[in-house]
Amino acid sequence: MINSKCHSLIIGGTGQFGISLKNLLNKKKEKVIITSRFKKSITKNFFFEVIVLDIYNKEKIIKIIEKYKPQNIFYFAGQSSPNISFVKKKETFRSNFIGCKNVLECIYKIDKNIKFIYAASSEMYGNLKGKISLRSKKYPVNPYGISKLKGFNLTKLYREKYNLKAYNAIIFNTESTLRDKSFFIPKVCMAAINAYKYKIKTKFGNLDIQREWNWCDDQCELLFKFLKKEPQDFIISNGKCLSAKKMLKFAFDYFKLDYKKYIIQDKKFLRPIDIKIKTSKYRESLVKNNIVKKNYIYGKKMVKLMIKYYLKNSNY
Repeated sequence: MINSKCHSLIIGGTGQFGISLKNLLNKKKEKVIITSRFKKSITKNFFFEVIVLDIYNKEKIIKIIEKYKPQNIFYFAGQSSPNISFVKKKETFRSNFIGCKNVLECIYKIDKNIKFIYAASSEMYGNLKGKISLRSKKYPVNPYGISKLKGFNLTKLYREKYNLKAYNAIIFNTESTLRDKSFFIPKVCMAAINAYKYKIKTKFGNLDIQREWNWCDDQCELLFKFLKKEPQDFIISNGKCLSAKKMLKFAFDYFKLDYKKYIIQDKKFLRPIDIKIKTSKYRESLVKNNIVKKNYIYGKKMVKLMIKYYLKNSNY
């Protein structure tokens, strides 16, 4: 009989976090199963097996858990754009909260020793003044942040009341070559390429924001280290807060161009509510858990890596 056990089950694993985490765990010789709601993902976009899973069908969740007997379950499913969440409020709520609730209920029923990791978000804190810590009050300003806060609170409840090994990873802006190009940093890189190749100008919304833009592989390395610690809530980020305009400058400097000549600010791309500055006290979580951070990829190095990738791949 074939052993179907796996170390980790990644629910909603066809995005940048799922793929990056799978690659990391595979390097550590761990068997990983990835699920997606879309059947087309199996044949078109990936070179590994993807299992179709409806996160709203608890019977199917139970069958997958019983079949593969995972030690860890990562929950990356969910509508992940704050901007889109204003349009798709119901989908955002259901995917980030109801799906999470269903998985937690199934773990509680089947095996309380399974570790559950929920991908929470810095968007839960809204327009907070000062750096975000685990003690900071949460005032989300968009449907995405609200849904993530509900998932966060539920995960914490299952840990404290029902003794599940449940973790909340509070994730800040994360980028990679797998990131959808509608998000800011990929759009910045493509804007620079299009300006250099075709003299095209690109429309943007608010450029007065500041963020800690992280590299996905770095975030997954930290995620893996926290998984070895006691169940808890923790922040993963790099503490390198940079402005949107600084990231634009990095991208256009790659081609020795002045970004101001190729960028148009358009009200159509403004969010109904935007967070100006978002930065973290990320070291607190590292120090508490005796985790040593490595040198992170961020800023100019991040932009350079992404531009080189887009230039090399003709299908961008």
